[in-house]
Amino acid sequence: MYVDDWITGQDTREEALLISLHAENIMKEAGMEMRKWISNDTTLMSQWAAKGFDTYPVDISVSLGSNKTKVLGLAWQTLDDCLTLDTKGLLEFISTNKNTKRFLLQVIGKIFDPLGLISPFTIRMKCLIQELWKNKITWDEELPPKIVERFIFNCKNPGNRKEGPLTSEEMMEAEYFLLKQEQLMSFHTEMTAMRNGDDICHK
Repeated sequence: MYVDDWITGQDTREEALLISLHAENIMKEAGMEMRKWISNDTTLMSQWAAKGFDTYPVDISVSLGSNKTKVLGLAWQTLDDCLTLDTKGLLEFISTNKNTKRFLLQVIGKIFDPLGLISPFTIRMKCLIQELWKNKITWDEELPPKIVERFIFNCKNPGNRKEGPLTSEEMMEAEYFLLKQEQLMSFHTEMTAMRNGDDICHK
């Protein structure tokens, strides 16, 4: 559940139909109607329509590979069942090569990622911003060369660039990365003590 959108998935069509009927009944009891039902399974869409669900009209371009279906602001390729992030506008914006803190914040603000799918990338940008604040860099001051180098590397490094949908392995790697970051932030003292071989039982 995200704001007023509900996204879920099931292993089988039967399970998907069952949970959707259950959700529809729960919301109706609360006096709310669920609308714009959509699935990558055309049979399930037909079953919903037969039961009176308010189904979302799938754009004809979806079947042609030019997907206009949106999920939380992200393009959903229903044929491949994957979410895509359009970076064309972002890359064009970055190519203007303005090396200031104001510009860096504008770049971060252009990244819409409500599900946190690319957090391993965006967190690098936020760390750069944190470093700029620590160094008391003003809004329109030229960024230090090292910061500029890291910024360009994070955005354009061809050695790390990947194309195509995220794989399940990459999703797991991203989740593991975020968990490690949270551990470092929440248990910094304990983890430092453990690395030093100290006893943390009484800390």
